[in-house]
Order: sequence, then C-alpha cells, then structure tokens
Amino acid sequence: MFGYKKITALTASVLICTSIAFPVHTYAEEEISTETVSEEITDTEIYEENEISESNSENNGNITSGDFVYSVIDDNSVCIESCNSTETFLVIPDTIDGMTVTELSGKAFGNTPDRPYETISIPATVNYISEDNPFMYCVSLREIIIDSANENYIVEDGVLYTADKHLLICYPPKMEGKNFTVPEGVVEIGISGISGTELEEIKFPSTLESVSDFGLDENVNLKSADMSSTQLQYIGIAGFGDCSALSEIIFPDTLIEIDTGAFLGCSALAEVTLPDSLRTVGQYSFTGTAMKSVTVPDSVTSIGYGAFGYADETTPVENFLIIGSYDSQAYVYSKDSDEDYGYKNDFDFATPEAYSEQVEYDSLEKDTYNDFEYTAINGEAVITRYYGVNIKIEVPEEINGMPVTRIYTSAFESSTAEEIVIPESVKTIDKLVFYNCEYLKTITINGAETIGESAFVMCDALETINISGNCKEIQGDEPFMSCTNLQAINVSDGDGEYSSENGILYNKDKSVLIAYPISKADTEFKVPSGVKEISVSAFCNNNFLEKVDLSGVERIGAYSFEGSRKLSKAVLSDSLKTVEIYAFADCPAMTSIRVPDSVEEISDYSFGYYFDDTGNSAETDNMNTVSDFKIYADENSVAYNYARACGIDVVSGTVEIGGKNVVKGFLWAVGGIGVALIAIISGFAIFKKSAKKGK
Repeated sequence: MFGYKKITALTASVLICTSIAFPVHTYAEEEISTETVSEEITDTEIYEENEISESNSENNGNITSGDFVYSVIDDNSVCIESCNSTETFLVIPDTIDGMTVTELSGKAFGNTPDRPYETISIPATVNYISEDNPFMYCVSLREIIIDSANENYIVEDGVLYTADKHLLICYPPKMEGKNFTVPEGVVEIGISGISGTELEEIKFPSTLESVSDFGLDENVNLKSADMSSTQLQYIGIAGFGDCSALSEIIFPDTLIEIDTGAFLGCSALAEVTLPDSLRTVGQYSFTGTAMKSVTVPDSVTSIGYGAFGYADETTPVENFLIIGSYDSQAYVYSKDSDEDYGYKNDFDFATPEAYSEQVEYDSLEKDTYNDFEYTAINGEAVITRYYGVNIKIEVPEEINGMPVTRIYTSAFESSTAEEIVIPESVKTIDKLVFYNCEYLKTITINGAETIGESAFVMCDALETINISGNCKEIQGDEPFMSCTNLQAINVSDGDGEYSSENGILYNKDKSVLIAYPISKADTEFKVPSGVKEISVSAFCNNNFLEKVDLSGVERIGAYSFEGSRKLSKAVLSDSLKTVEIYAFADCPAMTSIRVPDSVEEISDYSFGYYFDDTGNSAETDNMNTVSDFKIYADENSVAYNYARACGIDVVSGTVEIGGKNVVKGFLWAVGGIGVALIAIISGFAIFKKSAKKGK
C-alpha cells in the first residue's frame, strides 16, 4: 500500500508517501512544493502530531464540548472541527451548547486512519459538509444516516450526495455489496468519495466530469474501470491510487488532465490508451504500474517527472518505451533531465509507425539465406534484413525457389555497402529501406513499381539513383531531400509514371519537374518546354545553380528553391499563376526578382526572406527580410501588394530589356523621339521627291 491516508493535507503538491517513504522531489515544470520528505513518516508520528494540535484547539479559538471540538460561525451556529468519540455509532447533535450545528469541517471525524465509526448520523441542521470529506478516515464506516428533513444532502442506497446529486460525497467503505452504479446526474466524485471499498465493479454515468483527489483510491478489488461513456475531463491527485487489481482503464475522448499520482501503485495496470484530448499528465501518474510502454498523443503539452516508466520514485523500468512524435512532449520527456534536482530520463523512443512496424517485424517467421534474412509470404520471398559487409550488394531474384518480390522496411539500414542492385523481380520497396546507408553511392532499382516514403533518408554519399521505368509511385513529397551528394536520378524506359532527362526527375509526360539533384553541378538551367509545375522542394538546397529559367511554368511549389544559396537569377513565366510558401526563401544571392501580372497567389515567405539561425529573430519561424531586396512588379498587382505587405521594396513601371530594368516612361520618350525621327526622315524624303518632280 502506498498509504495515501497518512497524508495530513491535500494540497497541489501532495507529498505521496509509500510504505518505505521514498523522498518526493518536485521540479520546475510542476507547480508543487520543492520540499523533500527524507525520513519515514509513521502512523504514530502523525497521530501524536494531531493529538497535540487538537489539545491546543481552544488556543486557536475552538471549543471542546464533550466528544466534539467546534468553532463558532456566528451567535447561533457552529462548525464541528473534530471528534474524540470512541463509539462505533456516532450521532452528530443538532445543537451544541445551545447553538445550532450547521457545518462539518474536513477533519470533523478525525484525520488518522483509525476512526472507529461504523455508523454516522447527521442532523437536518447541517447545511455544509466540507469538500475535503470528513469521512475520509472512517475506514470502518458501513452506514451514513441523514435526517430526511435535511434540504442540502441526501442518502440514496447508503451513499451520501448533495441534494442535487451532482456531487457524490461518500460511499461507506465497509458497506455490503460488490457492485455499484454511480447514478446519472453525478458530475463529480468527491475527495475520497469511493475510497477503500470492497467493490469489484463500478459503473460510471454519462454525466461524470471529474474524479477528485483520492476519489477512487485503494479499491483493491476493482479490476476494470470503463469511463468511455462519461464526459470525464479531470482525474485528481491519486484518483485511482493503489487500486492494485486494476488491469484496465478506458478513458473517454474528453479527458484533459491526469493529476499527480493518479494511478500510482496500480500494479496490475499494464496498458493504457491515452486520448487525443489529453493535455497534462502529472508527476508520478503511472509510477508503480506494470506498464512497459506508453503511447503519448501529440496533444499532451506537459508531463511531470516520473509520470511514466518508473517502478517507484527513483527506479526506472528497464527498457521502457515511449511512443510518440519526435516534435512532441513525448520525446522531450523520454530524454528529460534537470541537474538541479538530480534526475535524468533515458527511455527508448519510437514513433507510432516505427513501433507498429517493429511489432509486425517481430511477428514474422524469418529464415536466412547467405547474408540475407527473409520471410515467406504467399509463396514469395521478402527480404527483411541484410547482415553482410560487402561493398556491392546484389539482391537475389529468388530464394529457395521463391521469387524475391519485396524489400521490407529498413532492410538495409546502416549498411556499409557502396552499391546496391535490386533485381527486376522486386516490385515493392518499403519505406526507410536504405535509411542511414552513409557509404552508399549508387542504387539501381530494376523493376520496383513502388518506392516507400523516406527510402533514401540519410544516404549522404549517394550520387546516382537508377529507377525502373515501371515505377508507378515514389512516396513522400521530398524523397531525396537528405541526399546531399546526389548528382543524377535516372529512369529507364517503361510503363510507369516517371521519366528523366539529364539526371533530373519528371513525371511521365514531363509536365511536372519533381526533383533536381542537390549536387548537380550545372550553374544554369532552363526547364524543358511543357513543364507546367515545379514540385515541392524540387531544387531545395542545390549547391551550384545560379540562374534558372522557368518559362512556361504555371505553379511553383512550396520550398521549391529554398536554401539554393548561389541562385541569383530566376526568370518567371508570363503564364505563372501560383507561388507557394517559402518557394524562394533563404536564397541570399538573389537580391531582386521580376514577378509578372499573371500571378494570382503568392504565399508567405515566397520571396525576399532568409532564415535567421541566430535564434534571436522575432519573426515567425525566424524568417527575416533580405536587406535591399527588390521586387519588380506592376502597381496593384498581386506581387506589388505582397511586397508592400511584407515591407519589401517594390519597383513598378519598369520592363526588363537585355537583362536590365528600364523605366516605361523612358521607353515612351524614346519611342516618341523615334516616331518623330521617322516622321522627319519620311517628310524629308517626300520633300526631295517633290523637288525632283518640279525640275
């Protein structure tokens, strides 16, 4: 038992004491006291402290009358502060010393877990029972009696509620029965409302919104709690603490906060599904459970120390796995530390996709063939791993009479090979197949129709990719983004959806330019006629390109030229319609651009911005405008309005001639002079002709 009833006060910090009384630390991200409990706290010490406190009650303005200590609220009413009766049947009087008993404090029946009361009778005069629950330490309580004339509280089926039944105050812990249905209409289970009972099953109402501190703790026979049909938003401190038989908890999609120690000591709880509505998981929430892993939704913004992966306050669970997104609080928690408080998490971490794939991989029946690990599926061989160290890897077309048709996820991960050849028999290459092949320079894929997402991630040395002409799908928007040395993407002839020209990847009819290799060394490039669209990140981070001619292009995708740091000149098409976000961001060599009137949409940071990596920028995403950058555009055009909105210099009334921006007025003037000269010359010629005729 973790001994919650030894705690003498319910505060936001709640110092949770175990039977070995481990010290409780708190940390900067938690609004909890920073004190440390370093010595064991015993029942005797707490009891003696309470006895001293109660013996001095009169000095605090409280009055002792028989078995009761009370405080005066006004001239006619009192509040019961504590009780020293040793009877099993406790009757609260309606008057004391001639004054009406109207209130019961949180310690009215004592604050140590040795109260003898089996039955407590409450008069009609009581109109307030403390929300701290005066019954909390009445561990022998079987029955609550309340005068039927009481207008503020009722007892129904032995359970005490507020008159409107919105708050369940106390289910007597020793009341007979193994099953209990919380009635509809109950919004909150109060502090220690259903605590330390012998219940094996509890059903919850659709109206339930909150389980208060210790609300359902120490129900050691409770095996399951299905709250999926409730409107539950909050589970308080130690809400289900020490429910040692609890093996299943089903949360609703309304849950927002799980507070400190909510499931502390639930030693049978091996698995939970946290809803996407969840925001906060408090300190020690799932400490002392049987959980070996947890999936944390991206919605969670705060995780307290020790919330997951600890057998007790200081002992981490071996090989505990945190599952979540890398940009979420889950990843932060997996490696979180604080030197000031001496803690450091070092849990295994995986994305949900990677975890699912690992589970699938572990379930496969696998065998080996030379340096390959494989599995047989429907009479076909699937390469699952490669364990060799060859510089060149040639995947076999068949294994033991079965055609090799698929390369499994991460099969060649971290291989030291410099060249890999995939045979024509392979139709599917899963995602991340070549992940972190840091020495790989050439990949030849002879027959695959599908190439999975991120197949080439962290292939930093990769120079050439040869793709089958039968390829129908290369998954992901940026399949070659991390191939920093890539110089050519070649596609053979076939019936697939892709083509190539000069090492550049296009769709089949070359209307879309998909990828321009990052390390293709040309300094100038003109898109082939017929190209209407530049794909997402197509030229991103190119190391060489200085000038690009996009004549004929109607759409420039997001991030298309981002980070192309030598690009100084881009010729845009008179048919251009759309420029997507970050299209030419972080191109520091580009100091100006002419944008035609045909453009109908320009997204944020498309032109004139660079990434400020100092971390001091106040701009969104640390993007700042390029100093002295100019946009040439006609007045009131989309580009003109974009420049004005971004604070970028804009020049209107010009045209580009021979690479120079010329003011239109000057052209009109020159044109006028030209017309005049032509007229003069024509007039002179006519004059000469007339003169000749007159001779």
